[in-house]
Amino acid sequence: MTKLSEYLKESSLSKVFRHNEQHDCGALTAFRIAELCGDGDILTKQQNMKRNKSLGAKLKANGYTVIRVIGKYLKDDEIKKEVSFVVVDIKDKGNLKKTLIKLGEEFEQDSILFMPKGAIIGDTQAFLMGTNHCNNNWLGYGNKKIYTKSKFGKDGKVYTTLINGRQFVLEDKGIELTNPNTGYGYWSLYNVAECKWNDIEYTEGTLFEV
Repeated sequence: MTKLSEYLKESSLSKVFRHNEQHDCGALTAFRIAELCGDGDILTKQQNMKRNKSLGAKLKANGYTVIRVIGKYLKDDEIKKEVSFVVVDIKDKGNLKKTLIKLGEEFEQDSILFMPKGAIIGDTQAFLMGTNHCNNNWLGYGNKKIYTKSKFGKDGKVYTTLINGRQFVLEDKGIELTNPNTGYGYWSLYNVAECKWNDIEYTEGTLFEV
């Protein structure tokens, strides 16, 4: 049997997903174009960066390895970019899927990507899980879309759909979000994780922006 990792070759992203040979992994973003299923206020770039900072803090506070990647999608014949996170259950706690679904719901994402341990080599199957009740969510809340090897990876790119029903490509070099170095650093991390995203301070030039 040809391994999925052979399809992915040795791109930087395939190396990120190599974690899946030993651990459950997943991917999601907090980006949205607009609130209230797209019918509410348009979200600015800075607001989406705050949302991703909140999401990143919540994931790190739960003890996961979090790797920032760039997602790309086509809108109005123009390539758009956004930050997504590949998440690794590095401590093998076994609760990653539950956490991703909860956060997908919190940030009103159409779906999250979950990769049970071994999906990258074809031992299990990765899938999307619908995480909002929006009428324009093509997948539907609680429904799954199973990914086969041929659809899950090709030529170093991972194809999925993470926001607003658009074909989405994760293809950029992964950068891991580092742990704090001090007790006060962890205090700050947990403080951000507990805040509402719109109450978070945001400074340009961080890993949470494109």
